[in-house]
Amino acid sequence: MAYTELEQETIQFLSRLVQCVSLSGEEQLVASLVEEKCKSLDYDEVRRDDLGNVIATRRGALPGASILYDSHMDTVTVANPEQWSHAPWGGEITGGKIWGRGASDTKGSLAAMVMALGAIPRNELPGVVHVIGTVGEEIIEGASLARALATLKPDGVIIGEPTDCRLAIGQKGRARMDFIAYGRAAHTANPEEGENPIDKTALMLQRIRQTPQKQDPIFGAAVIEPLLISSLPNPSTSTIPFECRISYDRRLLLGETPQTLLAEYRSLFPDLTGWQINMHQASFQTYTGLELSVPDFHPAWLMDENSPFVQLGVQAIQSAGIAPQTYVVPYCTNGSASAGELGLPTIIFGPSTIRMAHAVDEHIEIEELLRSLHGFISLGKTMGKFLSP
Repeated sequence: MAYTELEQETIQFLSRLVQCVSLSGEEQLVASLVEEKCKSLDYDEVRRDDLGNVIATRRGALPGASILYDSHMDTVTVANPEQWSHAPWGGEITGGKIWGRGASDTKGSLAAMVMALGAIPRNELPGVVHVIGTVGEEIIEGASLARALATLKPDGVIIGEPTDCRLAIGQKGRARMDFIAYGRAAHTANPEEGENPIDKTALMLQRIRQTPQKQDPIFGAAVIEPLLISSLPNPSTSTIPFECRISYDRRLLLGETPQTLLAEYRSLFPDLTGWQINMHQASFQTYTGLELSVPDFHPAWLMDENSPFVQLGVQAIQSAGIAPQTYVVPYCTNGSASAGELGLPTIIFGPSTIRMAHAVDEHIEIEELLRSLHGFISLGKTMGKFLSP
């Protein structure tokens, strides 16, 4: 198939992005490549902030709002490369696909929005667009974007994540909770002299698993899954631990807060003593050396499908030949900061499917990537009309 020059450049740019290993806290190679590409396009300003986010700004010739386009630069690791049929960091282009970690989550969105918003003729671009490649999203959703939002103060936000090029108008949230059980250490040859907190954690696991989770007609079930079990002392030889901890990942529904969440699970164990539940404190060191530390709670949010911002988004993707579907994604994004915490008009749009995220043989269909490219062009020409009289 013959591609336009812009389409071909987008394909090659994504391949190069995938070839840059960019685990959370190690995004500097991708940041340099994004910065270089933006400087080669028609952006007015390209810079990095103190966290290492890359921010490219472009001012249109038409009056309009300020719209921020975000896609994170970091990826999860590849724990099992021997299971991949294509090199995880190869960026190989074959079979109508681009292969490698991050191709779908979310370097495909990043490549498409950088190229699309840098290519729109200025006389067709309303307002101001900011394109930002954020750091650390896979560790703490929203934390690095929040820093940029405080400085740029956009009127609306578009998050690049895999939505099959549908328009997402909301998302589930995410929280990590630590359930801590306390006991008394003793030699394992004399267990009656101690109190093993692992017994309490086993009961907690069972009770949580047996308790029906809340349901929402739009968001579905409030999923909760254990991530990690650890005990102290660690390592231990012949010693009953004095503490055992279970970390849970909980997918949040609309309106849930840290207070309501902790109260819900504290109510499950009225018969237990010597335990507590805390909201996990998430910490992340950026590649610039700065430390981010926030409670690991990222709220769910939902836009009104009849709101002006959503309706402009529907109009934009429809004019790009994309079905104007709206839905709610079941995963968490940087939108927890823009919409969930700050109340900014926010939508999610990007190529590929969330089933590719974090998966073995992650890849993206080239036709899907290019569909999003034209979707982002249309969004760029349209979303700046937000707030127009």
